[in-house]
Parts: sequence; C-alpha cells; structure tokens
Amino acid sequence: MVFVEPQDAPRLSAYVLTDLSAEELNSFKKAFEYGTFAPFGTMLELVIKKAPDDYLNRPHSYIRTKENEAGRTDPFVLIDDQLRLEDAVWYVDTFAADFEVDIDEPIAASTAVLWEILVQTEYLPISWATYQFGNGHIHADLDYCGVKTPVQENFKQPKVNRCDGMGLQSLRQQQTMFIIAEPGDFEKSTDEEVLKGLAPLPDVVYRLKEEVARGLGVLNQWVDGIETQSREQPDGTVKEFPEGTVRLQMKPDPDVSWPPYKWPEGSL
Repeated sequence: MVFVEPQDAPRLSAYVLTDLSAEELNSFKKAFEYGTFAPFGTMLELVIKKAPDDYLNRPHSYIRTKENEAGRTDPFVLIDDQLRLEDAVWYVDTFAADFEVDIDEPIAASTAVLWEILVQTEYLPISWATYQFGNGHIHADLDYCGVKTPVQENFKQPKVNRCDGMGLQSLRQQQTMFIIAEPGDFEKSTDEEVLKGLAPLPDVVYRLKEEVARGLGVLNQWVDGIETQSREQPDGTVKEFPEGTVRLQMKPDPDVSWPPYKWPEGSL
C-alpha cells in the first residue's frame, strides 16, 4: 500500500472583526489556500473564528494584550473591512522589545509599538514564514510600505504589503509531498546512469510502479528515499509499516484533480 504522509503545519488564530458574507469568506479562504501552497506544501494553517465581543472596535494593541494575558503569545490574524477594501488582513506579532528601542538607531519609538502589518491575503503565509524562520522583520516591510522609522505607537500604514508582486505560481509548482510506499509498490535502481541525475549522489534510488503513481496522482521520477518502519502522526500516535517500506518525496501531478484542502476543525 501507499500513503500520503499527513502534514502538521503550524496554526494561527484568525479573528473576524466584521460581518463577512459566505462569498467573502470563501474568497478569503481560497486566496489563503493559494498562498500557503495547500494542499501539499501547506506551510501555515488558520483557525478562523468570530472575534470575542470584547475585541470588537478595540485597538489591535488591546487585542494583543488580551491574547498575551490568556497565554496565547503566538502571532494572530485580524480580518476587518480591509479584506473587502484591499483584499488584505492584519498580521499581528509582538510589542517592540527593549533592544529595538534602546539603541543608537531605534526602529521603534517605544515598547508600546505593536509590530503588525496589513498584508495581501495570498502573501500572508510567506510573510509569516519570513518573519518566523527567515531573516525578515516586520519593520523592513513597514518601511517599504511607507512607515517612517522609528515606528511610532498607533502608526498608519500608507500602503498594503503585497510582497512586491512576488510570483507564487512557480513556488507552488515546486512543492512536494511525502509518500510512504510499502514493498511491492515501488522499484529501486543502482544504475549509474540513473543515479548521476541526482545530487548529492545516492547509493540507490526509488520510484513507484507506474500504475501506483497514476492512481496516487504523482509525477513518477527516480528519487532518493529512506527506509522506514514507523512514522509519528500529527496526533502523536505512531503508525507502523512492514520491513522494507520507503519514504519518498515526490511532486504531485498538476493535471490531477485533487480533493480540496480541508480546513482545521473548529474553523469557520
């Protein structure tokens, strides 16, 4: 048998501060799915929920403070009228730190400055990844969007962050999925002519049997792989596999009609 390995992408809360029609909500979700590379390379998930009444008509700094007090210190997303006006949402991170204020050239006027940015929906996931794992900082994008340094408390953002029109389609096409293939569903090769096309040079390469690849909907190319007999699942359980099972990283076939992305339980 073959299995598509389940993904375990990080999740953020997204609070809805305005009345959205079903069409507006669906449009937002489709744009986010596109930007997060769902369903195969999903880098970030959202749990969309109606904002508590106490969050309505409040400064974003108030909401950040309340989230912190509740022990929810992760970034979050706010969906307000800017969604229908600019196809954009607020990514809200942390208050400025002392080291961002108490320096020769401060980037924030005080620790009351809230690092947040209005970003086009489809660029929300890649912006989050840049801030969390890359070398990016919200301040740099705010500067690009016309916010003066040092950033002031309750600053105004002159334009939406649209990531300079970054093309996402080519990045989507590079996404891969992990396949668990049991013995009998794949073939392997040590042929030097096959191996030389891969770098670094592996000792052995694998590919699914043609009928298996067609049924699964992946592009069937020779790939490196590792043998595995167990994999931890997102829920913490461990799934066991027969001896000789391999884990392969393969590209989905773009011509296959795949099932739609499934939003997290509890999300609107």
